[in-house]
Parts: sequence; structure tokens; C-alpha cells
Amino acid sequence: MSPAGSSRSVFRALNGVFPILKPAGNTSAQTLNHLKAKLRDELALKLPWEDTNFKLGHGGTLDSSAYGVLGVGIGEGTQQLSCLLHGGKTYQVIGCLGVATTTYNQKGKITMEMPFGHVTETLLQEKLQHFHGSISQTPPAYSALKRKGRRYSDLIQAGIEFSMEPRVVRCYKVELRAFRSPHFTLVVSCGPGFYIRSLINDLGMAVGSCAHVCELLRIKHGPFHLADCLPEEQWTCAAIINSIKKHRRPVYELYKSYKKKKNCDW
Repeated sequence: MSPAGSSRSVFRALNGVFPILKPAGNTSAQTLNHLKAKLRDELALKLPWEDTNFKLGHGGTLDSSAYGVLGVGIGEGTQQLSCLLHGGKTYQVIGCLGVATTTYNQKGKITMEMPFGHVTETLLQEKLQHFHGSISQTPPAYSALKRKGRRYSDLIQAGIEFSMEPRVVRCYKVELRAFRSPHFTLVVSCGPGFYIRSLINDLGMAVGSCAHVCELLRIKHGPFHLADCLPEEQWTCAAIINSIKKHRRPVYELYKSYKKKKNCDW
């Protein structure tokens, strides 16, 4: 087989859903663009990436400062990403008491500083009980959310005033794993639309102080676990094809369940 024919064969096999390890410091979109460039270089493709035969997308945005599991769809796999967007996720987060910021994480400007010496592990455990189940949560203004096609963060920079509306989200489980004031570590399993940054901000207020996210790691998303993710050095055609094959059945089952819940045909 000629090199061109071989590339076309590999190209056709790049069709499905697989997990990668998103690094901290890049947006989800930037991470995908980097992945595209690596694949393009390996295949020496001359086709434009906008070609309908080759699409790439992700199943749920991770904050630029966050890292961990990012589900990626390639080719027809992009059509199955909706099940990840509406699926469950699990995070490990380190929060810091005593300081609130505009973005609810370490990247924002400090908006408030409050005492935190009174906060104990027992108090944190007690207040965490209020965040189980279906809760009303106000998303952070600095997020991927949009209003009339514009990101809320862009509206802030443009000086446009607005208010974020609360919405009902679901927290399946939240555990306090460590506490060494002012830092605490939680593991959170949640449904779609849940913002870990808002949880930490709200928890800080609930214990009579304030708080922000210091570190955020997504450890599970749908059928994908952290150990399944391909790190950047493994963003190769061969590794991706193997990952697609490995996860084809669990992705199929998840997508089938999602379509059934949405009363749609497979």
C-alpha cells in the first residue's frame, strides 16, 4: 500500500470517542487545536480540517486552569458527544478559605478576604450536607456560558451589567477528603451544568468565611477514568485508534441510554 493509501486507511479508523488528559493552562478549545495539529502532522494531510469527513469535538469544557479527563469525539464520534455533555462527572478539588475572587478560582482578582480560623473539619462536614442532591446554584460569570451568543465574561469586559440566574443542578456525592486550614480537598460527583467553582464559593460563605478553587482535577467523565486518558506524548494515530476500540462498547451503552432517556431513536 502506498503511503497515501496508508494514511487514508488510518484516517478512516480515526472514528469514535476517546479520552485525553487535558493539561492545565490551556482552554479545552486550545487543547483540541493542538491535538488536531499533531494528527495533521502525522498523517501529512492536505485536506482542510473543516472537511465534513473529519471532525473533532469535546464532550464538556474544562476550565483553562483545570486538568484531567476530556472526552474527545472524532469523525462520526462527534455525534455521540451529547451523552457526555449530559452525563455525570467526578472531580477532585482543592479549595482555599479566607479569599474570594472574581472567577471563584486562583486566576481571578481578589474581591474579599475574611477570617477562617473558626472553620473546623466538623463545620465543613456539616455544611457540605446542604449541597447534596438537587440544589439551586448560580454559575460563575467567568465561564463558558453565553447570553445571546456572547460569553458572559466578554460582557463583563465590555462593561455591560447583568445578573446571573440560578439554576437547579444535581450533586450525587461530595466528600471531604482532607482539611489543613486554610486548604481543604473535596471529591465531587455531579450532573450536567454543575460548577465546582460555585460550590467552593458557596461553601466558603456557608461556613462564615469565603473561599476559592486552588486546583481542579476531573477524574471521571461518563465511562472515562483518569487512568484511561492519553497524555500528550501519546496523541498519536495508533494510540487513539486503540483507545477508540477499547471504549467503543461503554460509549455505545452510554449513548444508547442517553437516547432512550431523551425518547429518541438510536
